Amino acid sequence: MLLRILLTVGLVTGLSIAPLLGQKASKKSTKIDVVQFPTVPTDASFRVSFNLFAADEFFALEDLRRYGGNMDLLKSSGERLSGMKYFTVGQKAEVVDVGPSLMVSVAIGPENQGVMELKSEPVKGTEALTHWANVPCRLPMRVSLSSPEGVMWDAFEVDEPLMIRYGNEKVSTIERRAGGVTYSKGTLNFDSEKALRDRLASEEGQRFFRRKAVLKQLSRVIDELETRVFFLEGKVEVLVHSGKGKHDYPELDAARDVALESWSTGYFDGLVSPIETWKKWSEKVDFTDKKAKVTRAVALGLKLNLAQAYLYRNEFNECAQAISEARALVLPGGEEVGFLDDLQSRLMKRRRSLKMNGDFELALDVKREKAPDFKNIIGKRSQNKDIQMVVPENRFDELGKQIKEWEGEAVSGSPEDMASEASEVSMSQRLGARLQQTIGGMMLQLSPLTDPDLVGDDFPMEILDVPNLVYLDISGMLFGELPEDLDRLVALQTLIVSRNGLTSIPAGLGNMTGLKKLFLNSNELSSLPASLSRCPQLKTVDIKNNPFSSESVEQIRQMLGEEVKVKFN
Repeated sequence: MLLRILLTVGLVTGLSIAPLLGQKASKKSTKIDVVQFPTVPTDASFRVSFNLFAADEFFALEDLRRYGGNMDLLKSSGERLSGMKYFTVGQKAEVVDVGPSLMVSVAIGPENQGVMELKSEPVKGTEALTHWANVPCRLPMRVSLSSPEGVMWDAFEVDEPLMIRYGNEKVSTIERRAGGVTYSKGTLNFDSEKALRDRLASEEGQRFFRRKAVLKQLSRVIDELETRVFFLEGKVEVLVHSGKGKHDYPELDAARDVALESWSTGYFDGLVSPIETWKKWSEKVDFTDKKAKVTRAVALGLKLNLAQAYLYRNEFNECAQAISEARALVLPGGEEVGFLDDLQSRLMKRRRSLKMNGDFELALDVKREKAPDFKNIIGKRSQNKDIQMVVPENRFDELGKQIKEWEGEAVSGSPEDMASEASEVSMSQRLGARLQQTIGGMMLQLSPLTDPDLVGDDFPMEILDVPNLVYLDISGMLFGELPEDLDRLVALQTLIVSRNGLTSIPAGLGNMTGLKKLFLNSNELSSLPASLSRCPQLKTVDIKNNPFSSESVEQIRQMLGEEVKVKFN
């Protein structure tokens, strides 16, 4: 599988880990000075050959050079990391065609345009309308960084969704004529939807549209590329978490303060003691009790602490394991995902740069040269006029095969590969993620849609350990039978076990003094235990779509009494 890169590379400046209930993970931060090394040999970044591979009919250098505004398109998609300095050591770097020390190959993949969204607005001072379209687009790009001899050092793929505007925009066109070139400025306007659609469908319209798509995606490629080719120097924020809530956390607070001091002074050996504390406390997690001292949220904060500590101690396998375990703790859509992706990216670059340049030392007095800006070189016609840059070949599939082979040797089983997947989730962890607050306690729902892998299995006994569970819905899970000690759920008020293939229910339900509603519809029941008559608060029993005889239904109604509503066919 090709390595996908989340292009929010850089510094995560804030993170909130706050569940709806119970304990929270508090945080403090510090900024540390970091120099990130290239993921290619340090002596290979001085003469860089940059080749953009695309079929001539798809995209050519002339498409780039014909229009102005290229810099606006490149820069609008992202700048170099804020506050970070890009540099080389010993000598200046340059982009060349001849005699390169580093070959950068960027292959453009197939374009896929989505359904356009048409827009319009009145032309100022008139009743006429001007029309334009916003068009979603996918345009993957594969990138390899290789030696002149073809040895692949690094690779990645960018396939971020694009939104391309066409129409109602200023256009600067450069035309070559005898004796020189002429520049013309205008506005791409359309007075009808038909004119807009016709022009966009034309070859000229498609080349203009594709130029914008290529430059926007190429901007993201360059944002990632430059972090791998050059040295980066700047400050990185480290977030250290503790606990917060009804409990006190003096030991975690002390570990946090020691870690912050260690990071701020660059004494990473000082992280050993906090690491042991975080490991010990993370083992105390209780996923089902929202009032526990170490809830899912607190445990997640501790795993993030561990991942960062291991990262700066160059303990990459341990860092990857902590990231993987943290991924398993993040709720769907949680904002912590971006932080973990950033950690994984930093792990990958730190490990690869150390592997590639482990014996290189950055002397304090070494001469540093500002690294060239690929966006300026590509976007400014005056700077790219002597560089071939765009190669008229479609190499997307070919480069994909080469990258896949390289990944099989260099990436498969690596720490960053392990960090990309969430670790195995325990049943208690899964249940804890499903718990919701409701009136009087907690609510748990399992369904074939959210838990298809559990359908047809045995009833998860971990459910019986959930404290203060007042509402349980396992409809359609086909568990087959309920545990005899279901009455351990002493607070349960509503039990929904429809469509589970039940042929009986445990007599212990009669011990549930708080049970008010019992939904047994669509099972294989033909009788109910007499013990249900001992449930003093029972108000509703639904037995529809079960093979009850009319006599059995009448017996159940008499057994439960007039105050209990029995629903039946």
